[in-house]
Amino acid sequence: MHVEPKTAIRVAVGALVSFIAIRFVAREWQAISTAAGSLKPDWSGLLIASLCVVAGYAVLILAWRELLTTWQSTLSPIDAVRIWFVSSLGKYIPGKLWSVGAMAILAKEAGASPVAATGSAVIMQLVNIAAGFTVIAVAGAGELFAAYPFLRSAAWATLALSAAGLAVGPQLLNWSVRAATRLVRQPEIALPRIGRRTLVIVYGANVAAWLAYGVGFGLFWSSLLGHGVGISTAALAVYTASYLLGFLAIFAPGGIGVREAVLAALLISLRLATPADAALLAAASRVWLTVLEVVPGLLLLPGISLRRRPSISTPDGPPA
Repeated sequence: MHVEPKTAIRVAVGALVSFIAIRFVAREWQAISTAAGSLKPDWSGLLIASLCVVAGYAVLILAWRELLTTWQSTLSPIDAVRIWFVSSLGKYIPGKLWSVGAMAILAKEAGASPVAATGSAVIMQLVNIAAGFTVIAVAGAGELFAAYPFLRSAAWATLALSAAGLAVGPQLLNWSVRAATRLVRQPEIALPRIGRRTLVIVYGANVAAWLAYGVGFGLFWSSLLGHGVGISTAALAVYTASYLLGFLAIFAPGGIGVREAVLAALLISLRLATPADAALLAAASRVWLTVLEVVPGLLLLPGISLRRRPSISTPDGPPA
């Protein structure tokens, strides 16, 4: 039986991501089951917490589609959801560029411009990091900054860069691409004119997504343990800080290990949780988020061979 190379690659990717996720969950499950024997979680609260995270994903997908339209390259809502979740599986493979590359390939198969998909994905990543540090700058301007001055410096520096990016970002982007193409002696890529309105929308969407994640984490915390700070700036700050530091750790696929260590350390040092509760919450939240991130992608992976739309002209090159 002949198997297409693309199908074989997708099966291999699915198997690799499944192995990494299952191995991690199995390792953490022992710690969770040992510490959680006396817990009586609020399942309705956990469901609402999960819906908050999913709402954050939905906002980001909408923002990504908004960026794609700037390139005169569109995807249907269904295609965008599929590509977003399947390409997100790349986060669980060592290295940080797999998800961007997968997004470009899958978008091209769906009839969109691969340059548009890649460019918009890179912009989304940069804006997401900037928005995350903006949230930390606002939510963590208390005990968190007093305990961790480097976070204060990073947050306020990123906030200043974000303001500059919103003001001169489009011009700087075009200048950088022109300079890079001249340096490598390649033809210039015709970039779209990304207006400030689009950047503001994308930036606001990413801030909203971080807020949704923070609310979800606060609800997860109180619903799992039966106590905690719940929906609060403290939950928002420690969650966002741990997630970003895990993401920026290039060697850690999906931030595994780093995010949990940072989250537990923040909870303990800020006296938000006991060491036992912090360890349980860090492990359980990782399993929870891994399920919410990986399961949709794995479920959508077999059907990702999307019907190709008719070729369309795009401003960044030949027809898609």
